Amino acid sequence: MRRDYSLRRNKEFRYVYRKGRSVSDSYMVLVYVPTKTPHLKVGFSVSKKLGNSVQRNKIKRRMKEAFFSVFDDVSLNCLLVFTPREKAKELNYRQIEMSLNKLLKKAGLIVK
Repeated sequence: MRRDYSLRRNKEFRYVYRKGRSVSDSYMVLVYVPTKTPHLKVGFSVSKKLGNSVQRNKIKRRMKEAFFSVFDDVSLNCLLVFTPREKAKELNYRQIEMSLNKLLKKAGLIVK
């Protein structure tokens, strides 16, 4: 199920960065592109500045899990890319979930 909703190719990420709008808070940035087709795709981009591969993957896993906990409330007509900032290293799962929720609401992508 989750693989259907993920951005996988570099070309897809570049498209979102080039055409998208962004919203941010002190922990992460959301870049999104509204689309006409009702198929949601989401990507998570973690910079090497955030640590070694173990730390980056830990942040990415938490972000994915937090996103899929609010997945049913998100509009299906968009492409999303979440990028954590340096401060995100200290966050626990609950704080990441709150930050993701805040960004989605700020972007107007919550439908419920």
